[in-house]
Amino acid sequence: MKIAISGKGGVGKTLLSAFLARAFAVDGWEVIAIDADPDANLAATLGFPDSEKIVPISNLKELIDERTQTKPSQGGRYFKLNPKVDDLLETYSIKHNGIRLMMMGEMKRGGGGCYCPENTLLSSLMAHLLLARQEVVVMDMSAGIEHLSR
Repeated sequence: MKIAISGKGGVGKTLLSAFLARAFAVDGWEVIAIDADPDANLAATLGFPDSEKIVPISNLKELIDERTQTKPSQGGRYFKLNPKVDDLLETYSIKHNGIRLMMMGEMKRGGGGCYCPENTLLSSLMAHLLLARQEVVVMDMSAGIEHLSR
């Protein structure tokens, strides 16, 4: 089962995401909670200890360069469009009270250079989690609906 909580800002998306993740975990389901909101608060809402120390995937520049085969000298112009992502959940997530949490970080915006490798890795990871995994996936999305068209 895959559930994405999206909508207007300030309406309780994170609270609803945390409630659903906790409810499924209490019922014995394997739960993956994905914080895809740039204003990441899902870890704290779920009661993860030291939640402020969790590093979002989008901030792991060396991992992104390795997986997308980006060469810094090329400024991100050439990169792999289908990076390996099937091992990222186990390596870069944390588990607490029966819920595995991963923070995606933000999709980068224009104006600061090419963020295509970062966005490609995040998109590939999301596709893997939604299509290839059998656990319950609860995604806390960012405010608005623009991100759904990416």
